[in-house]
Amino acid sequence: MANPTPVEQAYLDRVERTGARRRRWWKEARFGMFIHWGLYSQLGRNEWAMNLERIPVPEYEKLAATWKPKPRCMREWAALAKRAGMKYMVMTTKHHEGFCLWDTKMTDYNAVQRGPRRDLVREYVEAAREVGLKVGLYYSLMDWHHPDGIRCAKEEAARQRFVNFTRGCVRELMSHYGKIDILWYDVSWPLTSPQAWDSYRLNAMVRELQPHILINDRAQIPEDFGTPEEHIKPAAGDRAWEACMTFNGSWGWQPTPPEDWLSSRKVLDMLRTCTANGGNLLLNIGPHPDGTVPREAVERLTAVGQWLKTYGGVVYGPVDRAGALTSGMGNWTRKGRQYYFWCSRWPGRELAIGALTWKLRGARLYPSDKKLSFTQTADRLVIQGLPEKCPDKTNHVGVVELTFRTPPIQLFNAGPVSPDVPLVDLSGKWVSPQVDAWKVSRLLPKKGDVIRAGGVQLSDKLGWKSVRASQPEGFISVHDLFGDKDGLVYIGNVFRTPGSGVWRLHLGHDGGAKVFVDGRVALTVPSLINPAVPGRSKVDLRLSKGDHEIVIAFDTAGGRGWGIFACFEIPQRQRGKIKPVFPKPVMAWLAR
Repeated sequence: MANPTPVEQAYLDRVERTGARRRRWWKEARFGMFIHWGLYSQLGRNEWAMNLERIPVPEYEKLAATWKPKPRCMREWAALAKRAGMKYMVMTTKHHEGFCLWDTKMTDYNAVQRGPRRDLVREYVEAAREVGLKVGLYYSLMDWHHPDGIRCAKEEAARQRFVNFTRGCVRELMSHYGKIDILWYDVSWPLTSPQAWDSYRLNAMVRELQPHILINDRAQIPEDFGTPEEHIKPAAGDRAWEACMTFNGSWGWQPTPPEDWLSSRKVLDMLRTCTANGGNLLLNIGPHPDGTVPREAVERLTAVGQWLKTYGGVVYGPVDRAGALTSGMGNWTRKGRQYYFWCSRWPGRELAIGALTWKLRGARLYPSDKKLSFTQTADRLVIQGLPEKCPDKTNHVGVVELTFRTPPIQLFNAGPVSPDVPLVDLSGKWVSPQVDAWKVSRLLPKKGDVIRAGGVQLSDKLGWKSVRASQPEGFISVHDLFGDKDGLVYIGNVFRTPGSGVWRLHLGHDGGAKVFVDGRVALTVPSLINPAVPGRSKVDLRLSKGDHEIVIAFDTAGGRGWGIFACFEIPQRQRGKIKPVFPKPVMAWLAR
């Protein structure tokens, strides 16, 4: 993709400057309804049926004459979205099949001139506004019906015609229905750059017509928010994001057994995950051809709405990322110092949470004013006085509010809660991120357990190679490097400690490990009986100020020893006695 021109970069800069203000309502709304509805709904065989079944255009066009949705079905969608606690809706105005649901002048292949004989987009917009929901319009850039929809990638004249068609359609949608809150593009095939789509000029036109609008990232420009599909993957940093998810594995209506539909508890779990990571959930319903919402969606969304009516305060509004906290009984969201424990496995009258650092100030059964008593030791927090049964009788997910003086982290006897979350408190003063740069030796034969591994130095000729973590959180996948071979690998690094004292090394590993510091054994962990189960270890290292060589012997365990990570902590007793700066790898050495 070509770098933006000065004019294109100026557009991106304007979008960035106004982004926080425009996105504020959306980031606080948290939950939206996606609606995939079109000619494909009549087939009931997936919204990609035209493509997957190679239905010829003339044959597929006949569906346009037979589609007769019932009057005002969109009011049912809007009422359900409102009842479910959703704050906005996004409807497909043109899916990949190319059929337009509005009164467009760009083609006669539309809902006003064919079967429905109605402007379905107008009905949808009016229905959403009647119940106070924000309005989003989906538009597929890809088009299987337009004669230039494929040839535009090969012929310049076709590309210009198709881009003009796209611009005309989008202009109509942005001009004829009043305020539109979201423009949701999809699938920018077959053109491979925003310049080919003329996306900068297209979106500049959109923002001139709708200055407040939010635009997603699928026209090959980052715009306002990212759109992970059918998986929930938080965006990096402060980037806004929204997970779009099917309810039953299909976007368009398709006969589906009840067990394939997400339960209300699963929807709540997805909503919690999005909330805990600063994102939104856009959940699809896929109405029947006549516009009726499938019964399973109605039942489950109604149950979700009942929960949000009571507990919505932990979802809506500004939230903070909850960080890496875990429990076998539920999970977390966060607003400032308030941590909300979504208890999906109700424990009875007491709730125990292990390995939380920092002291709890108070607890209550949310949303009541009932304060809960608690006891807290260095390794265990026990909340007392809970009701015997979960107070939520519909979804069986109760909420306990915990207020901490300082944002907590969770340190089990083996280190951080999981190898895929950085061990760092929010102040960043006392704990290092996992180390993500190492030297790795060649695969060596082993003799028995890793406890028999001899010490080596980075100066030894063992075929050392510089590697970086396969995940951004610092996990080195030895399996990716050496496959399923059984043997011994040495992983080494040099660290510069800012002061003399004790540094606690936290080590996560699958398989046995042995740690050498400046050539001396500091920790030995025998190979696990089941190396597929992650191990956790820690050891206090007394280090003088300066550089130290740390080498870890690792048992690959025939491919079951998956990998390793490490990070450092200044123990509690030492904090404040040396400069609060964690050790860093000597990157210049690693680059040699």
